[in-house]
Amino acid sequence: MRSLGAFVLAGVIASFAVCTTASGQEAPAATTPATRDDPSGRDLFIGHCAICHGLDGRGRGPLAEAMKIVPADLTQIAAKHDGTFPDAKVSDVIRNGGAVLGHGSTAMLPWGLYFSERHKPAAGKARVKALVTYLKSLQAPRAAGSR
Repeated sequence: MRSLGAFVLAGVIASFAVCTTASGQEAPAATTPATRDDPSGRDLFIGHCAICHGLDGRGRGPLAEAMKIVPADLTQIAAKHDGTFPDAKVSDVIRNGGAVLGHGSTAMLPWGLYFSERHKPAAGKARVKALVTYLKSLQAPRAAGSR
């Protein structure tokens, strides 16, 4: 059963690579998160989020068209919160998934336990923090004259 899971994961990764290339999004060079103890937020995003949210975070990843609920445009998080990036809320959504109050949908998976890798909460917290920091860097600049 374990080899079946690895086979499916390999297929998803290969599909992502093909779809990303076919969609015109250039995949940045990244270290596979599984090969590092302390993956960067960018590495985590590419390895776990981009398949739905796209490499640019705008919600147009290779699986987006097949989903019933369109993935969020992660470049607009601060804009939707009066220009302030809500670190704690974003962290909660990453850890607990889309069922977090106010996020809207259970379509997003909870990543907290996965990032903790078998009861290593410090590693999980560090990964969530790195991902939140990376998402903050993706925020679209505010338009001139907007509040």
